[in-house]
Amino acid sequence: MDIAAAFSTYGSCVEREAELREGVQAAVKDLEKTSYAISTILEKIHNAQGIQNIEAICAECHQELTKIPALYQALQEKVPPGEFYRYHHNFRGTTHRLVAATCFITYLEENRLPMHEEVAKALGLCTHRDQGFHLDLEDYLQGTLSISHELSRLAINSVTAGDYARPFHIRQFLRDLHAAYSLLFPKNELRKKFDELKYSLKKTEEVVYNLSLRGLKPPEMETSG
Repeated sequence: MDIAAAFSTYGSCVEREAELREGVQAAVKDLEKTSYAISTILEKIHNAQGIQNIEAICAECHQELTKIPALYQALQEKVPPGEFYRYHHNFRGTTHRLVAATCFITYLEENRLPMHEEVAKALGLCTHRDQGFHLDLEDYLQGTLSISHELSRLAINSVTAGDYARPFHIRQFLRDLHAAYSLLFPKNELRKKFDELKYSLKKTEEVVYNLSLRGLKPPEMETSG
């Protein structure tokens, strides 16, 4: 094959690859739009009346979350079979935000952390790579750690709203999260997120300490430390 014929073939391959990338990016953009909508709704919790409206705010988030499985399905249709990790970087950050939002909402409603399988199901994904399009475990871990910042903010804003018990509950949750992640000996990007968790826990500890000094520790928290 001469040079002209070879490069003619290469040109066709480059065009197909460009079309494929554009299709993936368009699907990711739709996913990002909804993820940012959810983040905007959750931001209301930190407003003046947010603490009193947690139930309504979470219900509004659930309405947006119901759109996510179909958006991931549309993205999956754009990614060739077996090439999940080739395009993973395009939507990894968005997935982290959606995991964080799902975990934050679950905490607000049920005071607990949803596990990997539960979050994947909520997003319309599976958990194993051999099943194709899935919620990578590290994406789940990264997203989970991201809620620590929002929880430390919530602890501070709860005091402003007169909810003095909530910071104590948040502190215990962050302590449990810190202990759990310590078992993983996190490295690289996960280590950075883990350091953020430690900082958020420290800030929440300070809030709790100041409440205790001011005699604002709720009676029901006296036996819990």
